[in-house]
Amino acid sequence: MPAKTGTSHALASFVSLIVGSMLSKYVWTYAPPLAEAGVAVGRLLDPLVGTPLSREVSGGIVLVLALSFVWGVVYHLGRHG
Repeated sequence: MPAKTGTSHALASFVSLIVGSMLSKYVWTYAPPLAEAGVAVGRLLDPLVGTPLSREVSGGIVLVLALSFVWGVVYHLGRHG
């Protein structure tokens, strides 16, 4: 069982990381208010990370988390109907 679901989760993590970092640049360029919202959420996550993060990194982390969540929902609905 882990061989079937592990690959999907590994691919989701990799794709989310790559796409999230690419999207982060575009969000900062074309939608600064959305980027600032990501920074605000990132500041809330700072205690969990244990160290303050830069504005760009925290915005990217929020995008990666959002993409991972969407991927998980789509995977669950596709697998379990």
